[in-house]
Amino acid sequence: MNILSVIVQLGQRIGVACLFVTGVILGGCSSAPEPQPEPSKKEIRQDADRFFKKIEKEETKSQNPE
Repeated sequence: MNILSVIVQLGQRIGVACLFVTGVILGGCSSAPEPQPEPSKKEIRQDADRFFKKIEKEETKSQNPE
């Protein structure tokens, strides 16, 4: 075997390895995440209530600085 054939074989093996790694990466990234379920009306109401309570606290703090 001469040095040229060794270099060619090494290049081919590196190319195959790169294709394999690329395929694994793309295969892992292609799966879409699970869609989140829609929040119920009760959850939306609870979130809104917490938000408004937080806003009220901030308003009272800004009106009565200590």
